[in-house]
Amino acid sequence: MGELAPGPLTLALCLLAATAAGAEPATGVRAGWTDLSLLNASEARTAFAAAAQADPASRDARLGLALSLLQLRARTPSNIAAAGEWLKTLRNENAADDAGIAATYYLARIQQMHGYTPNRSAAVEGYRALLAAHPGHYYAQLAAPKLALLLLYDDVPPDEWERRVTEVSALIHRLTTPEALRDTRLILATAFIRLRLDHARAYPLMSAALAAGSVTRLPRLNALLVQAAESAQVLGKRSEAADYYAHFLAEFPHDAKSDEIRRRLDDLNRKAGS
Repeated sequence: MGELAPGPLTLALCLLAATAAGAEPATGVRAGWTDLSLLNASEARTAFAAAAQADPASRDARLGLALSLLQLRARTPSNIAAAGEWLKTLRNENAADDAGIAATYYLARIQQMHGYTPNRSAAVEGYRALLAAHPGHYYAQLAAPKLALLLLYDDVPPDEWERRVTEVSALIHRLTTPEALRDTRLILATAFIRLRLDHARAYPLMSAALAAGSVTRLPRLNALLVQAAESAQVLGKRSEAADYYAHFLAEFPHDAKSDEIRRRLDDLNRKAGS
């Protein structure tokens, strides 16, 4: 289920929205967000439902109730439908505050993967609308790589696929958070290689992500260093390939691939010296 439970930043945004309105978040709301951030969805639903009953106007309570319904172990059609109705109400009341922006994002997520009849086109339009209206917001940044995946891994004619590449490339230049920038770059790079064997367009994206130091998860770094080195070799960039192989060996000296990577690096160094 992944990110349906809000992380610390999402929790902070919701609490900030409440305090910005002039009051500390209600105890039930605060307890609900804490439970949800700890993946205690059932307890969170109870806390948010009580808070919403006590104050039906509380947007934090209603948002939390919707997200707790989506996070429940029992992903039933009724729970998903109820969450969707809460989110639609929040968005229709005010699409421009934190709760409304979050509602727009999670409605798109339901359409993408959490509904029993996913609607990719509706998810795309939801993400596009969010990025157009609130490009710098946390949830819009979170939407960017999801939009890129939907656009690039769809069965469309080559000219339409290139139009979508142009859209994703333009989106990259508007991203402001390191995580969104990293993920969208790498989704596009991976699509270039997997779908088009296009190392020339993939390599600069991988190189930029590595240069930014934003790839910190070791399994991802492991795979990316090898792919960047291989793409550099295909493009005749031997020195850069050698640098990536050396980086790999420094990070993963005992990896199962290390002997092969050493062989490749030795071969590149021999060619450089000849």
